[in-house]
Amino acid sequence: MKRVGIIGGLGPASTVDYYNGIISASRAIESSAYPEIIIYSVDMIEMMAYAEAEDWGSLAEMLRNAVWKLADAGAEVAAMACNTTHIVYNQIAEKSALPLISIVSAACDEMQKLGVQRAAVIGTAFTMRSGLYTDALSRRGIKPILPSESEQGEIASLIYPNLEDGIVIAKDKERMLEIAEKLIRENDADCLLLGCTELPLMIKGGDLDTVLINTTQIHIGAIVSSMFS
Repeated sequence: MKRVGIIGGLGPASTVDYYNGIISASRAIESSAYPEIIIYSVDMIEMMAYAEAEDWGSLAEMLRNAVWKLADAGAEVAAMACNTTHIVYNQIAEKSALPLISIVSAACDEMQKLGVQRAAVIGTAFTMRSGLYTDALSRRGIKPILPSESEQGEIASLIYPNLEDGIVIAKDKERMLEIAEKLIRENDADCLLLGCTELPLMIKGGDLDTVLINTTQIHIGAIVSSMFS
């Protein structure tokens, strides 16, 4: 089994999900497995400052350096525990010290398997406005559906700072579900893509009458498959 390196801290709460998820998924394949996991927790404030300034070159360099540190520590494969950082995935991957597993590719693969045709997409403002998922889904023949600009801003405020730190506030969840339900209903979407690794902490199966595309869980599955390959 390959030793995996995770770029975490983006935010800390979802990094814990990755840690626990990788162990659980590994043991589902091999009951006696305790995988070797190396986590490099980066400075989320630095990452967000680069994203706010649209300084994608500096963000890519920061994350590329994090991959090198994971490689130096002995990792054999790596992943970023964050959707937003995948805006610069290509810049990192082309000079990466390790094979890098994409959350976007894994999610799109899963949606194709499910036969999704119209996907409602929510996530951080950076993710929704960058075309990260809209472009990737369109290339797969899946129609992406985004909230309005004002709703995108509201979703972002419901994610940061509380949910980013793993804090789920009841009224925030209620409002998030209202926005998501309206988006699905008005656009006849056949799934809701949770395009932020913290969103599964808030939105659970059964909260909405639709298929949830949990990018965190899908990514964990892809990481573990790579570890056992």
